[in-house]
Amino acid sequence: MGVGELNKIVVFKSNTPTTQGAGAKDGYSTLLTTRGRLRKLSGARNLTFGELVESSSYELKVRYEQTLADNIKRNMKVEIDGKIYTIDSVEQVEEKRKYFLIALKRKDR
Repeated sequence: MGVGELNKIVVFKSNTPTTQGAGAKDGYSTLLTTRGRLRKLSGARNLTFGELVESSSYELKVRYEQTLADNIKRNMKVEIDGKIYTIDSVEQVEEKRKYFLIALKRKDR
């Protein structure tokens, strides 16, 4: 893959929950900003509780970075072009630690 294909600015946000009484509130802070390639894999529409919900699956390819390797978790959020995605799975591509392939999901209401 060429460098020119990494055309999206990708912001990884880590979750640091804070306690509030008997519960907790999610608080996201920026872990890493990098570049990547976003590709849509599928999309669907479902009727849930009387509302139409659209969900889509994406594949994100980013270069290997040690900060990301040490901290990536499924409870993180990923922001691309102002849209928020959730991480479904992470795979390291090639033995020389060149790329991560990250499966993302997004729900629209």
